Amino acid sequence: MCEKSDVRVTKHANKRIRQRLGVNKKSTDKIAEKALEFGITHAETKGKLSKHLDGIFLLNYKPTNMRVYNHSVYLFNGNILITVLPLPHKFWAYADKLQKQKDSDKEAMQC
Repeated sequence: MCEKSDVRVTKHANKRIRQRLGVNKKSTDKIAEKALEFGITHAETKGKLSKHLDGIFLLNYKPTNMRVYNHSVYLFNGNILITVLPLPHKFWAYADKLQKQKDSDKEAMQC
């Protein structure tokens, strides 16, 4: 991690993170930062997962940045977290595979 991004969390997103992920208030900012930094981008997805994210994007006109992280979809407008949606169970295996690839690529670039 080179530098920390300045992520802001809206009241709605704060409520949704606590409701859907079961974490406390203090952890919401940290989770949002991790999702933005380490999450899978829309461009990195393929197939049905990409189409699912397309549908989310078309239904919610405000997000400019979407990330898949820890089986959830995080919708950002710039660096402001708008809301968190659950990722359907059928996409979990593929999302985990992409996350492992992304992590291994980052490790390879650091060495």
